[in-house]
Amino acid sequence: MAAAALSSSRGVAGGLYILFSLLCLVCLASSRIDDEKLKMIKEDNQKIQQVLDNWKAQRVTISEATREHMRFNEALIAFAEKVSDLSPDDFLPLKENLEKIKTYIDEQNDILDAKVAYTEMNLGRAKAGLRCLEEHQAEL
Repeated sequence: MAAAALSSSRGVAGGLYILFSLLCLVCLASSRIDDEKLKMIKEDNQKIQQVLDNWKAQRVTISEATREHMRFNEALIAFAEKVSDLSPDDFLPLKENLEKIKTYIDEQNDILDAKVAYTEMNLGRAKAGLRCLEEHQAEL
């Protein structure tokens, strides 16, 4: 009787071992990312990097053009003050509008800078995750 109980427990243990082995293989196969998905993730990261580079280039271009335009307007106002018969107080609305424009552009640049910083941070995380996936893929 003891021999029968011992042999049946071995059969259960052997069956559980086979079941556990199959389960491990299925989990391993399902967790593996295929090369096509990995390639798509890389392409998405490259597209995001291109958008980010474009934002940075636009930021520099817009800032330079704005600074040049503001310098021109300030020089024009200064010239008009010298050659006109108007008092300097008559130019205050122009100067105030110019200051409002500067403030608005600075705010927009700050917003764009925040977007760039946020996107760079997330892109860095995505690249780190991609490296981990590639390393995991290489190990399998």
